[in-house]
Amino acid sequence: MAETAVRIDRKLSIENEPKTLRFHQIECAREAALYVMSTTSIEEAMRIFTEGLEPVVSVARSDNSDAMTEMEEVDELNELQQIQEVRDIVSAPF
Repeated sequence: MAETAVRIDRKLSIENEPKTLRFHQIECAREAALYVMSTTSIEEAMRIFTEGLEPVVSVARSDNSDAMTEMEEVDELNELQQIQEVRDIVSAPF
C-alpha cells in the first residue's frame, strides 16, 4: 500500500513574537507622539494612541483559590488608571 505523507507546516516561535523597533524608529515614534500631544486634546491623543488595541483575555484557573473577585479586579483597574494619570505619556513607550 502506498502511504501519503502529510506535511505539517510549522513556524518558529520567534515568528510569533512582536517585532523590535530600531533606535531611529523609536526616535521617530517619540517625535510623532510629541506632535500629537502638542496639537490635540488629551482625549483625542489617547484615542490615537490606543486605536487598534485589543483587550488581553486571561485564563482563569479551575481552582478558585487564585481567581480574582470582581471587587479585586475593580481595585486593580483603579490603580492602573491612577498610574497612567501620573506617568509621563511622551517619554513612556506606547
